Amino acid sequence: MTISQEPLADTVRRIVDEQLNVTVHGYDLGPDDDLWALGMTSLTCMGLMLSIEDAFGVELPEDALKESTFRSLTSITAVVAEARRAEQDALTAEGAA
Repeated sequence: MTISQEPLADTVRRIVDEQLNVTVHGYDLGPDDDLWALGMTSLTCMGLMLSIEDAFGVELPEDALKESTFRSLTSITAVVAEARRAEQDALTAEGAA
């Protein structure tokens, strides 16, 4: 588990770029760009999901594993933030028990 000190959105952007290599081709990835139009495939999506789970130490909920979740940096960042909140809530509840 590698929890980054950089802001959540920046970490997501870095991981997405590692998977899609868009900046290598001179493209400046915007927060709402359609990642599927930029070359995302089901295989790169799976690699992206695993990299995100590893980087943030979370498990994305099963209902988040859909194309719309991985549509843009904004949508990915939102689901990661929610997974982190849910995990923190679970830890807090566990500590209170």
